[in-house]
Amino acid sequence: MSSLLLQITAGTGPSEARRFVAALSDYLAERCAERGAVISEVVVHGDEAAPASVEIHLAAAPASVSEVLGTHALVARSSARGKKARKRWYAGVRLCEAIEVTARGAPISRADVTITAMRASGPGGQHVNKTASAVRVFHPASGVTVRVAEERSQRDNVRAALTRLAQIVAERQSARALGARAERRLFHYRLERGRPAFVYETDRNGGVSLCEKTCSR
Repeated sequence: MSSLLLQITAGTGPSEARRFVAALSDYLAERCAERGAVISEVVVHGDEAAPASVEIHLAAAPASVSEVLGTHALVARSSARGKKARKRWYAGVRLCEAIEVTARGAPISRADVTITAMRASGPGGQHVNKTASAVRVFHPASGVTVRVAEERSQRDNVRAALTRLAQIVAERQSARALGARAERRLFHYRLERGRPAFVYETDRNGGVSLCEKTCSR
């Protein structure tokens, strides 16, 4: 199965940027929910108070969610640094596909496929040539078609085709999931530290709640 996730990352930024990610993820989760997004889960990578990244999984997401994508910046002095030290901390936000891999060989229902009987070809005598025991099984969701003729009965060929389909779908999901994870890792290093789409300040007490200051969009 696949859904969408909102990835919020500090990249390779310091602890100040990671604390910004924690506050920003809460802020964006509320903002997305207000716009009709359905949040199925939130995954925090690292210390919950200062994570390297947060993934907000969306079971449903309106088009307006795309309005929060891009580079976000927090303007705030760090108590651990001098007055002349940097005071801008960056986080990147992107929307991507979240691919959930089912167990290898997880059953595919007959209701999810189109089955066409056909006559088997090749050696095998009168039974093979005259009986429509071979099957063509098409799985619309994946676009995969499997033809099986090795068993003597149509029922056994259908069963074998469904098993093979399940294996192919699981293998495809696994490959896509590996690619998606690689893309999410790469995004940590692609974070643009500059030209933010959104700029924030902390609250008056210096807390982690955010006040959106400006937006270039």
